[in-house]
Amino acid sequence: MRRKLKWLGLVLSPLVCCVLVGGQTQAASTSSSVSDVYKKLTTAKNLPPTPVKKRQTTYFDIILKSQNSNHIENDALAVNTPGDTNFKHYLTPNQFGRKYGASPILISQWVKLLKHHSLKAVPLKNRLIIRVFGKVNKIDRLFQTNLNKAKYHQNPVQFGTKTPRIPKKLSRTVWTIIGLTDHNRDYIYPDTSLPFKRRAKKRPSINSGFTSRFTKHYHVTPLYKQQLTGKGQTIGIIAFENVRKANIFRFWRHEKVATNPSRLQIKNIFSPPYCPSEDIQNSDETTMDAEYAGSVAPDANVKIYLSNTDSNLTNFIDVYEQAFNDNVVSSTTNSYGLLDSGSIAILRHRHLLTPVYRQVLSFVLAQGAIQGISNFTASGDSGALNYMVKSENGRELMLDRTLNSSDFFDSNPFITSVGGTTLPFRVKTGYGTIINKHERAWGTDYLWPFFQKQFKLVQKFPNSLFINGMAGSTGGFSHQYQTPTYQLNVPGVNTFKARNLVSGLGQPVLGSNVVTGTDHGRNYPDVAANADPATGYWIYRRTKKHPKNGWDLSGDGTSIASPQYAATAALINSQPGRKQMGFWNPQIYQLAQQPNSPFTPLNSTKDNSNLYYVGQPGTVYNQATGLGITNFDQLAKTYR
Repeated sequence: MRRKLKWLGLVLSPLVCCVLVGGQTQAASTSSSVSDVYKKLTTAKNLPPTPVKKRQTTYFDIILKSQNSNHIENDALAVNTPGDTNFKHYLTPNQFGRKYGASPILISQWVKLLKHHSLKAVPLKNRLIIRVFGKVNKIDRLFQTNLNKAKYHQNPVQFGTKTPRIPKKLSRTVWTIIGLTDHNRDYIYPDTSLPFKRRAKKRPSINSGFTSRFTKHYHVTPLYKQQLTGKGQTIGIIAFENVRKANIFRFWRHEKVATNPSRLQIKNIFSPPYCPSEDIQNSDETTMDAEYAGSVAPDANVKIYLSNTDSNLTNFIDVYEQAFNDNVVSSTTNSYGLLDSGSIAILRHRHLLTPVYRQVLSFVLAQGAIQGISNFTASGDSGALNYMVKSENGRELMLDRTLNSSDFFDSNPFITSVGGTTLPFRVKTGYGTIINKHERAWGTDYLWPFFQKQFKLVQKFPNSLFINGMAGSTGGFSHQYQTPTYQLNVPGVNTFKARNLVSGLGQPVLGSNVVTGTDHGRNYPDVAANADPATGYWIYRRTKKHPKNGWDLSGDGTSIASPQYAATAALINSQPGRKQMGFWNPQIYQLAQQPNSPFTPLNSTKDNSNLYYVGQPGTVYNQATGLGITNFDQLAKTYR
C-alpha cells in the first residue's frame, strides 16, 4: 500500500500560533464546526490506484527461497552483538548471495524464462530477489492474470483464476512475488490531512535553530575536534519524493560544510506511480533529510535513493535493496511511513498483501545489518495513539486512533527507530507564559494548561485543537513483531507507565493519574532527539511560490532526528581503523545497562509524555523516548 511522508510534527494552528508568539486571536480567521472537525478525524476518502494499461511498462519482484535464508535474521544479530564469535564479520553483497542465495543455475533458468516472455530480469547480488520489468500485457500472459484485478493465491505464482504455465521446478523455488497486486482497485489509501499523509507545512516556530542545535546539545562537537567529519563515508537517504539540488547546496554553504558537486548524488529506482498527479519534484521532506545529513557529517557523501512515487510495499523493498546492492553507504535514514495495522488487516483479507511481507521486510533489513550498515527510521509524529483505517464503505474510510496500531516499518526489529523530544523553551504570550523547563518526550500536552484557560476560544476554533494540538513522538508496543532478543530483560521493556492525556473524542484530559502495566511485542522507539516544531530547525527550500526567500521552518518531527543520527554514525565510522558501526540495536541495549552508558533516559512521570506513555523511574527504557537521548562523544568511546 502507498504511504505518504511521516507527518512532520505539530502543524501549529492559527489559534496556537497566536498564543506562542503573543499575537491576537484575530489570526484564527478560519473556523470549522465541531461536527466538521469530528468528521475530519474519523473519516477519509479512499484514493484507489490508477489502472495500468496493456502497453504500459511496470515491474515486480520475485523473492526466491533458499536453504540458508532462514538463518539470515539470527546471523544479523550475531554479527552485531559484542561477544559473539561472528561479531563484526560483515559480508559484501556477493558474499551474502553465495552464503544465503539461490544457485546461479536456478537464477539463470528464471532469467531465460522471463526473457522468453519478453520480460527483462535483473537479479540482485543477494541471489534472493529478481527485479522484473516489462509490458503489462506480457506479464498478464505469463501469469494468466489481469494486473488490475490480481490477487494472491495459495500457489505463490498464481494471481488469477488460472494457474500459470510456469514449470513446477521453478514455481516451487518462489517464496513470494511482490508488486503484481499493487494495481488492484481494491487497494486502500486514505486521502486525508491527518498523519497518514505526513505532509509538512510552513509554520511558525518558537525557537528555531540550525545544525549546531543538534551537534552541541548531543555532544557531537567533540567528534569534530577529533577530526571526525564523515570523510570517506556515504549516507543513504531513502526517499519517495524528489529534490532540487540547488536548495541543498545553498543550505550547506550557509552551514559552512563541503559543497563539492560530487557530495550529492541521486539514484533513481524505477517505480510506476500509484497516482501520477502525486509526483513531487521539490520535497521538503527529502530536502530536509539531505540538508541535515550533510551538515552534521560535513565531509560525508549523501546519496538519495529515489523511488519517485508514493511509498508502497514494492518500492520500499527495492530502494533498500538497491542501497545494499550498491554497497557504498555505511548508514541510511528513512522518514516515510508504510502501512498501519488496520490497512494490513484489510489488505490481507482481500488477498492483496502477501502473508509473508513482514518476513521479507525483516530479511531485507537484516541483509543490511549483515553488511554492516546502520539503518535508522523516524518513529512517527502522531504520539502514542496512531491513526489507522478501521473499515471501508464505498469510497469512504472509517478512521480510528489507538494504541493498538503501529506502522509496518517503523517498528521493525531490524531497524533503529528514532523518537522525538522537546528542548527547554519559555514563551510569553498575551494569555500567559508557556514553559518547558527540561528536555522531555515530545508531546503537546504542555499546551493543556492554556487550553484549559482558553477553552471558549478552542470551542470557537475546534480545528486548532482536534487536528493540530495532538502531536508527539510515536512510540509504544508493536504487536506485529515479537520482542527482539536484544530488548529481553532490559529494565523498562514490556512494562510501562502512562497518563491518559487524550479523550476518545480527541480532547485534552487534565489531572490524570499515572497508571502502570505490562505489554508485549517490539518496544519502540530505540533512541530520541529534539523533534518538536516548537524547538525545531530551519531548512532551505526555494519554491515557485517563494522564489526570493527559501528559508522555511519545516525542519521538525522525528523526520529531522533520524537523518542526524545517520550522519553521526557516519562521523564515528570515519575514525581511522574503525570497523563500521553496523546495526546499532544489539549493542546499544547492552551499553544502556552499563555504568558508563552514553544514553540518558527521560524518565520523569510528570511533563514528559508522548500523549500517553511517560518515563519509568529507575529503568533504562520507556516507550516515549526509548533508551533516551544520546551523548555521541561517549557513544563513540564505548561502542565496539
